[in-house]
Amino acid sequence: MERPILKPIGTPSEELDTPALVVDLNILDSNISKFHSRFADSDLKLRPHLQSHLSPAIAHMQLRRPGTVGGVAVSTLGQAETFAQHGFQDLMITNLAVTAPKIARVAALARRANVKVGADNARIIADLSAAASSASSEIGVMVVVRGEDHFIGVAPAGAADIGTLILDSPGLRFEGLMSSDMESLLEAASNCSENGVEVSTVAFLLSEDSQLPDSASGVTEIICGSYALVDSASLTAMPDLRPAARILTTVMTHQDEGLVWLDAGQKATSIDTGLPEVDGVPGATVSRMSAEHGGMVLEEGASWDIDLGSKVWLVPHNIANTVNVYDYLHAVREGKLEAVWEVAARGRYD
Repeated sequence: MERPILKPIGTPSEELDTPALVVDLNILDSNISKFHSRFADSDLKLRPHLQSHLSPAIAHMQLRRPGTVGGVAVSTLGQAETFAQHGFQDLMITNLAVTAPKIARVAALARRANVKVGADNARIIADLSAAASSASSEIGVMVVVRGEDHFIGVAPAGAADIGTLILDSPGLRFEGLMSSDMESLLEAASNCSENGVEVSTVAFLLSEDSQLPDSASGVTEIICGSYALVDSASLTAMPDLRPAARILTTVMTHQDEGLVWLDAGQKATSIDTGLPEVDGVPGATVSRMSAEHGGMVLEEGASWDIDLGSKVWLVPHNIANTVNVYDYLHAVREGKLEAVWEVAARGRYD
């Protein structure tokens, strides 16, 4: 496991050892304020999704701002358990719990927190009900609605049937509907209304590279997480925000003209969805990566003082995947270290 090389509070950020994942607190504060302001005076509320930072410190910052439902969303049961240990009491798992051990853990967690989990079939509902009854707990259940991607979830026309099953199952509480497809979500809500199934929560999961819809009539909450740290993939959808998290790297060697090798490779940047972007060096791009090294090239005519030991900042392409490979975030303000935060839920795929 990664251990932080501890530096005193007040250390200049570029004196941190590398590679390091560094969060600019001024930008983070600004991102959260701007995004939450869209919901502060609206009936539509925000549920922060924590998968993009996995950090209790940032999650607490989000819930202290106006415009939220007062709860958070996570991707896995393991993440929900971790955030419950850090004081979060309203937890929506935007996934299904299928195996017997996971369902038993959901039931146990529901005894000490308000837990909501997804379901899209009768088998899961029956297993959740049995586990809740055995644990003397109550589990909130969201009907997951499938979109055009034919991913997990029930077809919109079957939402009322699944909702009715939940309502009729001991130990379960029907919480509403959730989907990453707006059209399917609203169609499912209509199906429930037509069949006398009351829906209190209609939750739309905003994908990392999607803009907020101009109209969200019929939706009660938006689930989104990338707005806090932002990455290069989400900048187009969120042009008024800025990347708050960057990877600090060091020039290791410069043997070939126009090619510089950095000390951050695939393991430090998580490149499965795209290479990181170079920040602050005009004409420079990351062109290749090995496990531990990153190759940065300079376009013809670009000028930069390439000394060994020089620092280079990289903006991750996908911040959620990048955060998941770090144990700690270095929080800086005005270029100086203010805190070191644990990425408490990293690696909790279970």
